[in-house]
Amino acid sequence: MTKLGVIGTGSMGSMIISKFTETNAISPGDILACNRTKEKVRALSRQTGIAVAESAREVAQKANTIILCVKPLEVKSVLENLQDILTPEKLLISIAAGVTLDNLQAWSQARIIKVIPSLTFECLKGVALVSFSNRAREEDKKQVFSLFRAISNPVEIDESKFEILADLTSCAPALIVSVMKEFMLAAVRKDNLSELLAEKLLRETLVGTAGLLTNKEMSFDGLITRVATKGGITEEGVHVIRKYAPLMFDEVLKVTLDKHEHLKQLIRNQNDEASAKNEARSATPAARW
Repeated sequence: MTKLGVIGTGSMGSMIISKFTETNAISPGDILACNRTKEKVRALSRQTGIAVAESAREVAQKANTIILCVKPLEVKSVLENLQDILTPEKLLISIAAGVTLDNLQAWSQARIIKVIPSLTFECLKGVALVSFSNRAREEDKKQVFSLFRAISNPVEIDESKFEILADLTSCAPALIVSVMKEFMLAAVRKDNLSELLAEKLLRETLVGTAGLLTNKEMSFDGLITRVATKGGITEEGVHVIRKYAPLMFDEVLKVTLDKHEHLKQLIRNQNDEASAKNEARSATPAARW
């Protein structure tokens, strides 16, 4: 029996599979995957050597552990179609934002774990946020940490903190680069610099900064102190950032957390609609023969 099944090979599903096989976290022959667009999963199979399934049902039937990599609003319909297969003998890992452990347990009898990945897995860096349902066993926890430790730094968190911590991990690469791009464009406006040159220099500086934070184990404050010497040029810039950035980042977190909540409300609406349909069916008089 195939050990690991993956339902959905879009951006994140494909990346997770590629990194698992690249790091030998799991043999390609022990991975079975499916995707709604068949050519995507076939292309991934040619690249990695994984097996291809014709459907989500085939994946769920043949795999002991299933990673669900579909869009949040697709999770309910996929799981409800697999209810007869996803028994307590199966381990289900969902990477969908906004879909809670309670949601997943309501839609499936499998043992449930939630993982929020990051694009930084591409370079075997970054954090995998992990939260376990009360059905998860100790061996499940060890398995998930072993898998994701091969491609990231997995961190167990309380599910109530998922949204704010996902902003700091999963969303952060785009947010950080957006800030750096605006810094670069300000320099371009000031002195008519080439955008290509400015971006190249800033990219190299970002890579070096990451090295200082990791290889030299510098703290944020430690690095700032090393560069922004007392009375120097950099210190003036740091003062400006400390004055204006808090308001910007408060607003960033406001809109992203609002969006998280909106997504969770859409998922709650799915449940309400399903409950209303069930009640309507129950209230309909039985047909007379």
